[in-house]
Amino acid sequence: VIALPKSTRAYVKIQDGCNNFCSYCTIPYTRGQSRSRNRLSIINEIKTLVKNGYKEIVITGIHTAHYGLDIKEKFSDLMEEILNIEGLYRVRVSSIEESEIDDHFIELLAKYKNIANHLHMPLQSGSPTVLKRMHRKYNVEDFIAKVNKIREVKPDIAITTDVIVGFPGETEEEFLETYKFIKKVGFSELHVFPFSAREGTLAANMDNQVDEKIKAQRVQKLIELSNESIRPQ
Repeated sequence: VIALPKSTRAYVKIQDGCNNFCSYCTIPYTRGQSRSRNRLSIINEIKTLVKNGYKEIVITGIHTAHYGLDIKEKFSDLMEEILNIEGLYRVRVSSIEESEIDDHFIELLAKYKNIANHLHMPLQSGSPTVLKRMHRKYNVEDFIAKVNKIREVKPDIAITTDVIVGFPGETEEEFLETYKFIKKVGFSELHVFPFSAREGTLAANMDNQVDEKIKAQRVQKLIELSNESIRPQ
């Protein structure tokens, strides 16, 4: 656990590692596959933090909602147990992938008042062809369908995201697909990053690396979009 000094917020890490092997990422090689903490140790740690005056718990991990894959448990079941801890004012999930948001988790959003009215759902790209080159595990249709399902039960929820621009081979048309998709979803905020090659990844050796000036221009366009009110009215 990492607790901020003189704060009422504490961070509890529930798992480490990742199984996804996205083409731009080194984490599965450097941190290994997903490994979950013992459920009881997590619950006891949070109860102790609450007794010590912490009001908000942020649930974190390298790939947070992969919790339970290796121990035959479910992330949403753990979340419900956490949400029922007496005296816990708020629970926040640091980041969660679209494909990991099941119906049970959406029910929790509707049922519990102490779950933060915010989700961070990494997108990385709104272009179907770029997502395939990234080896992401979802498509744009599934992503927006899940967002709409969440908003059915929490209309005012803030949804933020990460976007990588200038991925190898990203054409102007593919970038515009991302731009238009972001507007369609209507995120509350974007975290925008230019693609940076990591040694040992598939993406580092892909053809058609994008010029740094083009990356910078595309980053700026998305930052400007993020600064607008992009949530659909």
